Amino acid sequence: MRNSNFTKIFTIIFLVLFQFFSVSAQQKIKVILLGTYHFNNPGNDIIKTQDRNILSKENQQDLDNIVEKIYSSDYKPDQIFVESNFNEKKQLDANYQTYLKNQYHEFTDTIKNKRMKRFFKEGETAQLGFRLAKKLKHQELYPIDSLIEMRFDILMKEINSNPTLKKEFDELKLSLSDNCLEGKNLTQIFLCMNEKSKLDNNIGFYFSFANKIMIGQDYFGARLVTDWYKRNLIMYANIQNQIKPGTKTIFILVGTGHAAMFRTFFEVDKSFELVDLTKVLN
Repeated sequence: MRNSNFTKIFTIIFLVLFQFFSVSAQQKIKVILLGTYHFNNPGNDIIKTQDRNILSKENQQDLDNIVEKIYSSDYKPDQIFVESNFNEKKQLDANYQTYLKNQYHEFTDTIKNKRMKRFFKEGETAQLGFRLAKKLKHQELYPIDSLIEMRFDILMKEINSNPTLKKEFDELKLSLSDNCLEGKNLTQIFLCMNEKSKLDNNIGFYFSFANKIMIGQDYFGARLVTDWYKRNLIMYANIQNQIKPGTKTIFILVGTGHAAMFRTFFEVDKSFELVDLTKVLN
């Protein structure tokens, strides 16, 4: 009799645990991760990209088409995360509210600095992030960026002064650029830039090249790579801690360098499930 009761209790516990883990597995948050070039092309990236006028009629239509594809997909985002300063959410909120009222130009028109004007007017946060959020009727977007100083200028000075490193760097640039920006439209460009092999090449730059430079100067290269990981881990924490109850799908819009790192984080984080970008944009 005692064994029979024990068996019943064990069975009940097993079924409860089984149901718990089954439900948990079903509740993974879907992630649409979109790595992009910076639309305003500020020249901050170590691998420079060609300029492409995001304000052209063709590119504006492409952005509308991409937003419509995401909106009409099986993975409609509940939250949108963008590469804006985490500590300046009030400013992001204010900018987005003017965008919703079709008054965003009144803000950008006041900016005197040409570089910053392009950043706010042409950057992907406004051009794609705001556009998608408005289509989804979201009231806010979520900033994640951590402003850790990355001294790539010091790294480049060392590279340009060393013929062997310069040659290796020039060869590496070819494998990282691979002409994605020559795509017919933005959908083709994004699908090209977010291929696993290309994102892996992006991470490979830090491991195979940057990490070994300037070991005689307090391992500057390795410390730069450490700071890059630190920045991305902080950004990832900002995603984790802004997930709202009930969120089933999130959309993350960041530069491809960050997307390459995030992809590896999401692949091992059991709370999330990456969505194949081709299922959304094709």
